[in-house]
Amino acid sequence: MSHDHDLRLVAPFSPTIIKATMPPGVVERLNVRIDEIVASDVEVAARDWSAHLAGAVSTEIRFTDVIRETAELTDFLFDVARTYTYRCENALMHFSDYERTEELEAKKLRIEIKEGWINDMVAGDYNPAHFHQGCLYSSVGFLRTPPGYEAEFAADKARQNTAGCLQFIDSRSAVGVKNLFTVKPVAGDFYLWPSWMLHCVYPFRSPGVRRSMAINLALA
Repeated sequence: MSHDHDLRLVAPFSPTIIKATMPPGVVERLNVRIDEIVASDVEVAARDWSAHLAGAVSTEIRFTDVIRETAELTDFLFDVARTYTYRCENALMHFSDYERTEELEAKKLRIEIKEGWINDMVAGDYNPAHFHQGCLYSSVGFLRTPPGYEAEFAADKARQNTAGCLQFIDSRSAVGVKNLFTVKPVAGDFYLWPSWMLHCVYPFRSPGVRRSMAINLALA
């Protein structure tokens, strides 16, 4: 016999990640522009961002100006960040039957791009566990994977396949909660999460470039 105990789940403390798909045309145009940049030693040197980052990555170049000038990309970023904010807040508001909150009025919810950079990783590169400071949200968009990456990923015999993967880390473990969440890089996939969340990128062996775009965002 079942009983109505007015059971409701609420997760006020669990970190949330949102996944989206970048417009294909944006991915293509970004790759063309990045290829132009990395073909110029002068521009690579001028944009070098490695001193600000934690990874052992072959090419790390600041890309904030291009991001801000690409309207379709900024519109996408703002849509994802706003949706993430609204959905996280609504999960708590609905628990208490609140209908709205002035803090989330559209006219007040403005997204600011803090910094953006490109990571071109080759075989053996990696990013150790770290988090991002000076922002509210961190995000990554995958733009390219090596030609042989899919075969390498499929052949990985490790208990948990992590070759070239992005992994999120949380020390807590409970029913319905993972303390490790692993994401396989797929061109066009985009993820956004709280900036304080630890994450890392594992090395891979395939020849070629694993390209991603990292962007830090804030509410202005």
